[in-house]
Amino acid sequence: MKTGKFLAASGALASLLTLTLSNAVLANGVGDLYVASSAGVLEVHVKTSTVVSTIPMVPAPQSLAFSPDGHTLFVSGTGSSVTPIDIATLDVQASITMPGPVAALAFPAGQVLVATMPLRRTLAFAVVHGGTVTESAELPGAGNLLAGDRRDARVAVAEAGKSWLEIVDPATNTLKKTTVAGGIVALAIDRATGGVLVATQSPNALIRVDLTSLVSTWTVKLPGTPVAVASMASTIVVGGGTSLWKVDGKTATPFATTRQSALVLAASDEGSVLHVAEATGIEVFDARGALQRTLELTDSRAPVAMAAVPSGSSLFLGEGASDASPSAVPSGAMPGAMTTPVPPSTNTVADTVRDVAGYPPLQGAAVVAAGILLLCWLFIRWYDKRQVRRG
Repeated sequence: MKTGKFLAASGALASLLTLTLSNAVLANGVGDLYVASSAGVLEVHVKTSTVVSTIPMVPAPQSLAFSPDGHTLFVSGTGSSVTPIDIATLDVQASITMPGPVAALAFPAGQVLVATMPLRRTLAFAVVHGGTVTESAELPGAGNLLAGDRRDARVAVAEAGKSWLEIVDPATNTLKKTTVAGGIVALAIDRATGGVLVATQSPNALIRVDLTSLVSTWTVKLPGTPVAVASMASTIVVGGGTSLWKVDGKTATPFATTRQSALVLAASDEGSVLHVAEATGIEVFDARGALQRTLELTDSRAPVAMAAVPSGSSLFLGEGASDASPSAVPSGAMPGAMTTPVPPSTNTVADTVRDVAGYPPLQGAAVVAAGILLLCWLFIRWYDKRQVRRG
């Protein structure tokens, strides 16, 4: 029997099953945060504070949104087109033409990408696998704030400084309107409770609006003027100036202080890490408000928008946010910070191998692959012994 060829074929089958069963996509192997800047789209490996790749785009990107499966990043600039990027290869694909200039993107659960078009006072719905683009009914104003989450099929849209809020189901093209007290400045989908988080000025407050009933379930006064909001797994964070506050539905208390004024907040997909975009970089905090990383991004790489990959962040996969405890912090380290026994390597390939190897679905698939190889080896031994007896 041609043992070498048989083992090679078995190994190939085992490898294929490992990749297929694990379904582990780690954003081109290295990136877990993507940043819009005037230089293009930056692929960032958060654990090593490394910009792995830069994808030049003209016009410069202004808004980013991932497909729910994390395979495609959609990018818009100041024009009427949206560009898909294949994350596995970083190939820029054919653009999707929208009815008008796009201001913001969101991709909720399902197959429909949503874009705001303030000049037309409408939304664009692009079915990414069918190629069709439709337009919503007219909004109450020039919608330029948009929020969506891959865990919910609906999005929220508003106009900066105005009080109206629309909840939209892209699959059915239905819009439901409500209003809140104050001028809306930021939106986020509450990943845990099916609500939209609405940050307002005059008064400075955070309001939770139920996505189904459109009832305001709670309002919390903020100690400062908000500009951004994000939903983490265990808390809600609002940013204003250099202050970050955590909001529990009753009170707003200090979460962290940033080195510069916060511009945009984005939580990692599993909700354990918060990225804060500032004028010259991004600061990364854990769920307790402890600073984990600072990524310097200046001049043409200054952050405009961020999108986290729909999978665990490299910080989470590499260390595990839940594993960090004050008792484990070495002398001189920041209390509550996720610690790294060995300094993070700048070798993104080595980091990728370690992170992917520790990914639970991949480990389970590897066990199946090992079982296949063992069965193949036992079969070869049995077959060879049988041939010897016949000889």
